[in-house]
Amino acid sequence: MRVRYFGRKGWTTAFIAAVACAAGPAAAQEEKLETIVVTGSRISYRDLLETPAVSITRPGDYLLLSLTLVSDTRNKESRENEIHETIRKMQASAGKSFQLVYGDTFLSTIDSKNYQIPLDDDDKRPDVSKVTIFVRTAIGGKPEKAEELTRELRDFVGKAERMGRTEIDVASETALSLTRPERFRYELVTAIAEDTARIRGQLGAGCEVSIEGLSSRIEWQRVSASELMLYIPYTMAIEHCGTGKPG
Repeated sequence: MRVRYFGRKGWTTAFIAAVACAAGPAAAQEEKLETIVVTGSRISYRDLLETPAVSITRPGDYLLLSLTLVSDTRNKESRENEIHETIRKMQASAGKSFQLVYGDTFLSTIDSKNYQIPLDDDDKRPDVSKVTIFVRTAIGGKPEKAEELTRELRDFVGKAERMGRTEIDVASETALSLTRPERFRYELVTAIAEDTARIRGQLGAGCEVSIEGLSSRIEWQRVSASELMLYIPYTMAIEHCGTGKPG
């Protein structure tokens, strides 16, 4: 599993999480899914200048909201039970509209059997346990619903039953996830080829146009509440215009 991190000044880091099927090595390799999770609100003009001319914009698959559950009950077993019970009740009330997931490099779905996920101790406060998870909802190819979906996510969390002394800290911004961004590779390559042919046609037959970098992995930036700009970091070179072909 390879983890790639992207980020520029003024832009929040994106991480790539691989979710592998556990049905055996062959099946796991065949059904391996690659999902990117991107935070931040939108691409800046400076970031845009650093991207190639050809890109495509696609809606994310899921809109996510990050939550940190914290309990400061004195007894460790009690506070862990409080957090886990809060998660269990949230998962039970999620229905078909929402899912709870967690993890840094591997995103795992929380269900009724695995809600007792590992918790962390707070380094600055003794007798405090915490964990960060996501609640997510499918965008369903309708980026115009992002604002409505964000309200629904926050309403769901706001209505969650807190057990004991559990508190829920909600992130100020949502995140986006996109499954298998490499599925858009040939769409991008086609767009780059069409752009190159158009440039060659405009400049004349004497110009030589070459492309490098098409073997690179797809990269991305968030351009709206629900959409990602996908691109391959290629470079174009134009030579010998007006000089005739080299002898």
